[in-house]
Amino acid sequence: MGISTVIASACTRPDRSIAPSIATKQISHALGETDVPVRPTRIVVVGYFTVEAMMALGVQPIAAPAVIIDNLLHLPTVEGAIADIGVPNNPNLEKIAALNPDLILTSKLFAGADTYPLLSQIAPTVVLDANGHSEWQALTRLCAETLGKETEAEQLKTDYAAKLQTFKSQLDASSLQVSVASFYPEQITTFNKESFIGTVLDAAGLSRPPNQREGRNAQISIELLNEIDGDVLFVMKPQSQTELAGDVRAALEKIKTNPLWNTLNAVK
Repeated sequence: MGISTVIASACTRPDRSIAPSIATKQISHALGETDVPVRPTRIVVVGYFTVEAMMALGVQPIAAPAVIIDNLLHLPTVEGAIADIGVPNNPNLEKIAALNPDLILTSKLFAGADTYPLLSQIAPTVVLDANGHSEWQALTRLCAETLGKETEAEQLKTDYAAKLQTFKSQLDASSLQVSVASFYPEQITTFNKESFIGTVLDAAGLSRPPNQREGRNAQISIELLNEIDGDVLFVMKPQSQTELAGDVRAALEKIKTNPLWNTLNAVK
């Protein structure tokens, strides 16, 4: 049975559409307008950053990419199982349809002209008009509008501003250069100004190494380890038991044996 057959079958079942008794509202988004439940309870997320925004707003999806649930330690504690729908660029549509969602959330980074119609056949689909990297605040706001969580979003914004103000009052950040990187078997990835962490560091007034002041991410060879140096070095270290997480942890331990590691100012 192919994808189109599964979706077509799903759409013919009465419980796949919004029942007349369910209150709805119209949401304008990146690819049009969609009527969504006012209080959705079975939300599938096709994306990474949207999961973070949802859970920060106090809403847990029934399905999302497992890689983000498994590797992001700052997410709230998950209550019950969250089904894995695969990678956002190629989600498992049969699995999504079988979960009988009443809302699908994604972003323009992952849903295009080909994917959106297929998702919309399964459930009302909203494509948030934000990339999630540097536009994470806009993504959270759009997510809140869709879910009816505007009050929670405003509180998150207020708390974030207060934490930034507290940080700035306690530290002269302008003289501190902060580097952020993740290690892989054959390369190093840096998180630059237009990444999520980059926008936070910028808002905090922290300086970045020269090669992290533009763009979102960059890949450099192990031989150029000295280019990630700074007064402070944050290193991504995922804690899940996935193969990717294991590779990243192993790469970090290996790089610590490199003679160049102990020459970094952040390590000394």
